[in-house]
Order: sequence, then structure tokens, then C-alpha cells
Amino acid sequence: MICTLLNINIGLWETVMIAFAVIALFLIIPFAIFDTVRSKDLSTTQKFLWILFILIAPYLGAIVYLFWGRKQKAI
Repeated sequence: MICTLLNINIGLWETVMIAFAVIALFLIIPFAIFDTVRSKDLSTTQKFLWILFILIAPYLGAIVYLFWGRKQKAI
């Protein structure tokens, strides 16, 4: 066992998965909220609903917004 967290023995892979989840929490979710706020394609109501969805279901909401809710610009 690599470390003990609240008297729960966790191994290396569990630690890596927790680290990945924390990184996603601090990077993807704020980016999705920031992108929602500055989007010119969404109305105020749509922005509110997207942000609410992202806050209620953080990981799912952010991923759904980034892949579906965002307007992709053609290069």
C-alpha cells in the first residue's frame, strides 16, 4: 500500500485516479464555466442553465458542455 488516507489503504492506481479527478475538477470545470460566461452564442437563460448543469453534475456537465454545448469554430 502506497499511502493511507483517512485510515483507508489505497494503492498507486487509486492515487493516480484520485489525482486525475482532482486535476479535472480544477481545470475542466472552471474552463467550462468561464467559456459559458464569455460565449456570445448563448442567451442569458442558456448560460444560466449550462452553468447550473455544470455545478449540479460537475464532471458530466462540463464534458457535455465542452463537446455539445459549445459552438465549434471552423478553421
